[in-house]
Amino acid sequence: MTQEPFTPDIEQIKATSAKFKALFERMDAQILVLDDIIAQLEEENRRSPIYQYRLNKAKRLLNSNVNL
Repeated sequence: MTQEPFTPDIEQIKATSAKFKALFERMDAQILVLDDIIAQLEEENRRSPIYQYRLNKAKRLLNSNVNL
């Protein structure tokens, strides 16, 4: 009882490969859009008064501990 070796269908492989390529291109585009949204949100956060307060407080804390 010997099994014949499996021979993949080259056309099916090409079709599957093309689908994956298109999928990966869409994923790359979505990642780029999300990266841009993240950058915009981070910039908005940096302009926030609360962020500025916390940043200045951290800088003062670091500057006051330099003389330890």
